[in-house]
Amino acid sequence: MKVPMIELQERVKKFQNSMQKKGIEGALLAQRADTLYYTGTAQNVHIYIPKEGTPVVLAYRDFVRAQQESPWDIIPLKGISEIPNYIQEAGLPLPGMMGLELDVLPVNQYERYRKTFPDTSLVDVSTEVRLQRAVKSEWELVRLEKSAQIHALVLEFAKEVLHQGMTEVELEGLVEGKARALGHGGYIRMRGFDSEFHFCVITSGARAAVASCFDGPVTGQGISIAHPHGATMAQIKPGEAIVVDMVTVVDGYQIDQTRILSLGPLSEELTKAYEVARQVEEQIRAALSPGRVAGEIYEEILMWVRENTPYEENFMGYGRSQVRFVGHGVGLELDELPTISKGSKEVLKPGMVIAIEPKFVFPGVGVVGIEDTVVIESERGARYLSTSPRELTVL
Repeated sequence: MKVPMIELQERVKKFQNSMQKKGIEGALLAQRADTLYYTGTAQNVHIYIPKEGTPVVLAYRDFVRAQQESPWDIIPLKGISEIPNYIQEAGLPLPGMMGLELDVLPVNQYERYRKTFPDTSLVDVSTEVRLQRAVKSEWELVRLEKSAQIHALVLEFAKEVLHQGMTEVELEGLVEGKARALGHGGYIRMRGFDSEFHFCVITSGARAAVASCFDGPVTGQGISIAHPHGATMAQIKPGEAIVVDMVTVVDGYQIDQTRILSLGPLSEELTKAYEVARQVEEQIRAALSPGRVAGEIYEEILMWVRENTPYEENFMGYGRSQVRFVGHGVGLELDELPTISKGSKEVLKPGMVIAIEPKFVFPGVGVVGIEDTVVIESERGARYLSTSPRELTVL
């Protein structure tokens, strides 16, 4: 579905207001999620957004598809060195100060821009872009709600096909096929440098508690040392906690959710820990209200776990592998702002969408926890976008 022109115009206008407050005369954006956000196409494009007026959208590949998909006028991009000419031909002055996405821009690409704009001061606008994208519009929330609907159907399918003797990889493959058949987009976009994430982490038993390079509380052992994350070829056994951590995508918008399944009952310890995870999730959800500082919520949750549970050392990882967050923004990317993390200064606003994921890791035993995507709305806290039942599923 195309992004409506009025939606794109509103996004550009908000960004222009942000630039004007900082004295930035224009911004040249090239990162895929950002250009998709402001142009409505995921083709290989640059967008130059002046501090006022209409943006200049330049398409390298594929120009024809970019024309078809974006409501802006599209100009064929012949080369980076020509960008100043395109800006001037659009009746715009060359900027004295221009913003770039310095959080993700490769050094070589930055040097090309610097040579192309020798008289322009280049500054970072990645924070302004990311903070704007953190607050979702009603149009974006509809996409996220549709993604949540797919997620719920896929989870029910996983319950139907799961059986004793099945390998983690086999279950993951069936689940992915079902998700794609229901309209899951496939791409899981991440902003972080060198970040890799498959759409689904299915891991069970002690393998789920194996830490890895990915900055998350639960990663799984993975199928090889080259892919040290997610499912393995091991069979799923009765009594193991099966972590089903899935991301589903509609029109680029991602829902992140985790549920725990098991073939037969779990141990008393894991069952109790799962119920504690549900309590912690509700604590986080209720705390996510406009005006709150994200880092303060993180500290409150750590304190609650410390004072009310016996699982402090197992919370969000174990030992040196514990992570320092309990929630992260989601949308066009899986690692958006805000993060409910140690030291975060971000002030929460209505419309921010966050995946909250309290999880407990028991080395040599397994993992239990829960994850849901929510949207901040009022002083009563956030609203669940995820629709799947939150009870432990014992099959």
